[in-house]
This record gives sequence, structure tokens and C-alpha cells, in this order.
Amino acid sequence: MAPVQLLTFAFGSDAVFEGQMLGAIERLESGGALQVLEVIFVRRDAADGELSAFARRGGTAGGIAGPALEFRLDEGERRQSTERALSGVAGDAVRELGDRLEPGGALAAVFVEHRWLADVAQATERTGGVALSSDFVDAEALARELSA
Repeated sequence: MAPVQLLTFAFGSDAVFEGQMLGAIERLESGGALQVLEVIFVRRDAADGELSAFARRGGTAGGIAGPALEFRLDEGERRQSTERALSGVAGDAVRELGDRLEPGGALAAVFVEHRWLADVAQATERTGGVALSSDFVDAEALARELSA
């Protein structure tokens, strides 16, 4: 199985959701090297404190984009999506995340599978090699260190 990474993003009450995040998530999968396994979005309304939540697995019929767009644009769909997200398998975790949000705040979590890394690891093994590390590095810090 390929490594899975959890990406989390926080948004303040001044965040404007107009599809940029959704577009970026769609582009993650476009080359096939990455697969979005699941997306979770939780927001606390600034006026009444009510939670709205979206949780969707990748690789399902209809994908993530269509349902996410309906969630954003259709109040009825947003209510239904919130009910599903809060009563699903991860419902307690989604509710806990929402409870920690300030009014108007939001959080997005994206689980991404690194398919490319599994392919490279298999090729390395077939060649007789072994993987030594697989760490994320801060490119700017690395560049500063190398130029010092």
C-alpha cells in the first residue's frame, strides 16, 4: 500500500470559499501519481455557531467535486451533508473538530495516497535496492543550508 498523508488547513472567519480549494484538490489526482482518499470540511457559522460539515471518500461515483459544489451552493444539500458527516463513521471526530472552531472558522482535511512512491519503491526493490528515507523537507531551509 502506498503511503497516506493527512493535509489539514485552517481558515479564519474572513475566508472566502469560491472553489479554489476544490480546484486544487481535483488537480491533485489529474496525473495519477496521487489519489485523494477522503476530504473532510467543517465550518462553524459566524452568526449562529451552527456547524456545517462535508465528508466524502474519493474514488466513488460522482467523485468529490460535484457533491462539494452542491454542499457549497445548496443550503438543503449542506444540511443533508452535515447530517451524514456527523453521523458517519468519523462523525465523532468531525463533531470534535467543529467544536474547536471559532465562530466563522473552518477546517479542511485531505487524505492523500502517494501512489507514485509505491511505484518507485517497487522498482527499487526489483532492481535490488532498498529505500533509505522518505521525508518531507523544507526546500527554503535546505537551500539556505546548502548555500551557507
